[in-house]
Amino acid sequence: MTGIVILPAGRDDAFEDYKRFIRDGHPIDDIESYLDEDDLELFRTTSDDDLVHVWGTSVDGAWRNVERNDIVLVYHDGEFVARGQVLQLRHDPNLAEYLWKENVDHGRWDDESPWEYMTFLTDVEEVDVDIEEFNELVGYDETYRPQGFTRVADKRLDQLAREESVETAIADLTDAGERVHPVDDEDDEDDQDNGPTPDLADQLRAASTDGNAHEKFEKLVAKAFSRLGCTADWIEGGGDTDVEIRSPEHIVVEVKARGNGRVNSLEVTNVDKHRRQRGADHAIVVASGFAPKVIDNAETTDLTTLAVDDLVELLDRRDRYAVPPEETLALLTRSGAFQDDRLDLLDESIQDRTDAGETLLAVIRALERADGPVETAEDVRWIVVGMEDSDDVPTTEEVRSALQLLAHPTVGVVEQDEEGYRATTDYENGVQLVRSLGEVVQPPREKE
Repeated sequence: MTGIVILPAGRDDAFEDYKRFIRDGHPIDDIESYLDEDDLELFRTTSDDDLVHVWGTSVDGAWRNVERNDIVLVYHDGEFVARGQVLQLRHDPNLAEYLWKENVDHGRWDDESPWEYMTFLTDVEEVDVDIEEFNELVGYDETYRPQGFTRVADKRLDQLAREESVETAIADLTDAGERVHPVDDEDDEDDQDNGPTPDLADQLRAASTDGNAHEKFEKLVAKAFSRLGCTADWIEGGGDTDVEIRSPEHIVVEVKARGNGRVNSLEVTNVDKHRRQRGADHAIVVASGFAPKVIDNAETTDLTTLAVDDLVELLDRRDRYAVPPEETLALLTRSGAFQDDRLDLLDESIQDRTDAGETLLAVIRALERADGPVETAEDVRWIVVGMEDSDDVPTTEEVRSALQLLAHPTVGVVEQDEEGYRATTDYENGVQLVRSLGEVVQPPREKE
C-alpha cells in the first residue's frame, strides 16, 4: 500500500532548504562523485532538467519505513506547500554533509545528528492545503501539527485505501498528482449472459482504434490484465503510465490508441523513464498494432510491445484453461515484440499440462472401474487402454508417475499397499482434487 510521508519545513531556514533542495532541485553533476552507477543512471533517466530533489533527516526509525512511490507532503506554517513521490532512498553521511554543511550557510548542521537518511523525490508540485483538511482526511486531531519526519500509520491509510486508494484521496485533497483506481475482474452486469472475454475483446479492439477513446482504452486494458489474474490499477492522470500491475510482478503498462490502427514510432527513452520512476521491473506497451520498424526495434529495448489481438488471445487462454498469471507474465516480460512464437510456447505448455491432467484423471477412472486393487502400473495402463478409443494413451512410465503423485500423502487420491493400487475417492471428486494440483486440467472426453 502506498504510504504518506510528511517532511516538516517549519523554521525559516528549513523552508529555505525546502525551496533550494526540493522545489528548485540540485544539479546531478554536482553530486555525481558521491553516487553509485545505479543511482546516477536512475536520477539522469528520470530527470528532465538534470536536477535531483532531495531531503535529509536524522530520524532513521521513521525513514526506514518509507518505500519507493510513497507520497511526500512538505509542511510549513499551517499548510502543506508541496507534494511529490519517493524516487529513491539513500543512507549517505558524506553526501549529506556536502549538501547541508558545505553548501548552506544557516549553520544548523549537527555532526552528532546529521541529516544522513536521504529521500529523493520525483513529480514535485507546489500545492496549498490547510493542515486541518489533512487532519480530517487521515483522522488526526484537528490540533495536530507535524513535529518531525513522519510516515502516517498504516491503520490510517487502510481507511483511505478501502474508499478507493491513498493516491486518489491525496489527489482530491491537493488537486495534484494522479488518481489510482484498483480494477477487479468482475463481469459487468450486462455481460453475464455472454461470458466475460468476447465482450471485453470487442471493446478492446474498438477502443484501440478510436483516437478519442484513450481513457476508455486504458480502463479496458487494466480490466484485461485483471482478468489475466494480475493485481492491476488504472492510473488516472499518470502521464504516460496508464496501468500499473502490482502483482505477481511489478510492471508498468503504457496504452496507445491510434486511429490508423498502429503505432508507427515509440519513444523508448520515455517509457523507460516512467518505469524507473515507479520502480517497476518491466514495461509493456499495448496498442492495436505496431509498424514493422517498431517490432524490429523492440528486441533491442527493455520493454515488450503487445498488440490487442494477442492480448485477446491471452484472455482466451485464461478463460479456457485458467493459465496462471505467472506463466503469462513470464512471456510478457521477455523484451521484444509479443508475437505468434510466444503464443505457441504458451499453447505447448497448456497442451503438456492438459495431457498430464488427462493422464491423472484417466488413472483415477481406471482404478475406480477396477474390481479391487490393481497390482502394477502396467496393469493400470491396460485398463486405461481398454477405456480409450484413441491411440494416444499414456505410457507405462507416465502412468507410474501419475500413480506416485496421486498416492502422495498431500494428495491422497490413490492408496498403495502390498496388494497394489486403489482409488480412495470417486471420479468426480478426483476431478476436483486434480484441478487443485494445477490450474490447467481438462477431463478426458466421454465416449460418444
